[in-house]
Amino acid sequence: MMKKNRLIFYSVFGALHLFIFLFSLYMDNQKENLQFLFQMQSKIWMLKYGSLILLVLMIANVILHYRDNRRNLREKDELTKELNTLKAKLYDLQEDAKNKTVPQNPAS
Repeated sequence: MMKKNRLIFYSVFGALHLFIFLFSLYMDNQKENLQFLFQMQSKIWMLKYGSLILLVLMIANVILHYRDNRRNLREKDELTKELNTLKAKLYDLQEDAKNKTVPQNPAS
């Protein structure tokens, strides 16, 4: 399951993409209405800033992905080291048990 902040991030990201998609469909339907297009020219700044926000969110997503990937690799390495340490301890315990159970032959 995703963390709450990552879920919010993707929700905003998806909502902005949906808005731009619906806006482009609406603009395509109104392409014959010249008066509407002139009115929209005064509001084009919203589309510019919306696309800029999407670009910033995409860059943030890439940065978060690399950060999480690095953190996961570091955690995996730590767990591997811990596993190897535990294996070595178990091997040492088994060797000690073998040495205690094997009778030693006195040198003749």
